Amino acid sequence: MTAIDTGASTHTPVSGVDSETMRRALALVRAWRDPAMPGLVFLPLLALAGCVSLVIAVVSMAGTPYVPLQLPFFVSGGLGGVALFAIGALLAAVQAERRDRAVATAETQEIASEVCALVSAALRRSRD
Repeated sequence: MTAIDTGASTHTPVSGVDSETMRRALALVRAWRDPAMPGLVFLPLLALAGCVSLVIAVVSMAGTPYVPLQLPFFVSGGLGGVALFAIGALLAAVQAERRDRAVATAETQEIASEVCALVSAALRRSRD
C-alpha cells in the first residue's frame, strides 16, 4: 500500500512548520503589507487615547472639590478626549470603508476579466 492508498500525506513539513501554519503566516504578512493597515492600527489607538483622556479628566475632576478649578480638567481632558475619540473613530471607519471598497473594486475587475476571457473562448469555439 502506498501513502495515497492509506490517505496519509506525503508532504513533509519544512523545518517543523506545517502548511496550515505557513498559510496563516503568509496571510498575516499580506495583511501587514496592506497600505491601509497603518491607518487601521493608528486611528483606533487615537480613539483609545481619547477614552484614556476622558477617564483621567473625570478622575481629576472628582478629586477637585471647588467647581471653578474643575473647568481646566473639563476643557483639556473632557473636550479634548471627546475630540480625539470622535476623530479616531470616524477616520477609522472611513479608512475601513475605503479599504473595503478597494477590495470590492479589485474583485469586480477580476470577475469582469474572467467573463471577458470566457466570452472570447466561447466565440473562438463557436467559430471552429
